[in-house]
Amino acid sequence: MDIALHLGVHLTDDGRLLRCLIKNRDLLAGQGIDVPKQARYRDMLLQLAASEPGAQFEEDTGQMVMDNILDHENPTRLVLSAPDLLAWQGGAVRTAQFYPAAAQRLQALRACFSGHDVRLFLAIRNPASFLPALLGRLKRGQAEKILKTLKPEELRWSMLLHTLRDAWPEAQITVWCDEDTPFIWHKLLGAVGGYGPDTPLKHSFEWFDEVMVPGGAEKLETYLNAAPPMDDMHRQRVISAFLDKFCDESKMEVDVSITGWTEEKVDLLSTLYEDDVMTLAGLDGVTVIEP
Repeated sequence: MDIALHLGVHLTDDGRLLRCLIKNRDLLAGQGIDVPKQARYRDMLLQLAASEPGAQFEEDTGQMVMDNILDHENPTRLVLSAPDLLAWQGGAVRTAQFYPAAAQRLQALRACFSGHDVRLFLAIRNPASFLPALLGRLKRGQAEKILKTLKPEELRWSMLLHTLRDAWPEAQITVWCDEDTPFIWHKLLGAVGGYGPDTPLKHSFEWFDEVMVPGGAEKLETYLNAAPPMDDMHRQRVISAFLDKFCDESKMEVDVSITGWTEEKVDLLSTLYEDDVMTLAGLDGVTVIEP
C-alpha cells in the first residue's frame, strides 16, 4: 500500500491540507484512497515516535497499527498528517538545526510501516518568518532559552532533508516552499491525496480564505470555474491578480520583534533561505513542487 505521510512542518499548513482531503473522503474512498481523521492515529503515531532508540517491537505491531488506522478495507493509498511527529513545536529548532530529533523519532515509524511504499511530504518556510512565528507560540522562558543559543544564519532546511533521507532511505520525499502555497495548492492536494486528475474535489478553494478578505476566495473559485486556466502559468497569473486585489495583509504579518533582529538580519536570512532552496532539487530522492 502507498502511504503519504505529511510531516508539516509546523506553522506552514496548520492542518488545512488534511481538512480539505477529509471533506472529500467519501469521494476519495471510491478511488481506494483512505483519509482517516487525525484522531484515529495521531496519539498512536506520537507514541511510536517517542520510542526509545533501538526499541524492539512485536512482529505484528505494524499490522495492529494499520488495523487501528484504516477506515476502509484494502485501500491502495493511506493519507496521514501529523506535524508533531518530527518534534513538538518547542523542539522544532535548536542552535543551528531544524528538528534535531527527527532521525530518532522516525526510527519506530519506519519499522512500523515496513513493507509499504511510504512517501514523506513537508513544506519549508523562510526562517526570517518561521522563527519569529514559532517563538511567538512558545512560553516566554522557553523562547528566550532557544534564542540564547540560536544561530539562525547557520540553519538550513537542506540539512533536515539529508537527515530524513538517511533516517528513511527507501522513502521518497516531496517538499515545497510554504511561500509558494497559493500558486501550487491544487498540486499539493493532488500530490498528497494521490487522486485522479479529473477528480471533482470540493472545498479546495477554502485555503484562500486564510489570506484573502471575506469573499475573495469565492470570487477566485467562481472565476476559475467559469474560465479554466489553460496551463499552470495561466493559473498562477490569475491567482496573483486576485491576491493583489483581495489579499488581507493583516493575516500574513509576522512580528519579528521577539527576536530583536534588524531589517538587515531579516534580509540576510531571506537570502540564505533562497540559496538553500536552490540546492533542494539536486538532492537524491527529493522531489520539489514549484510554481
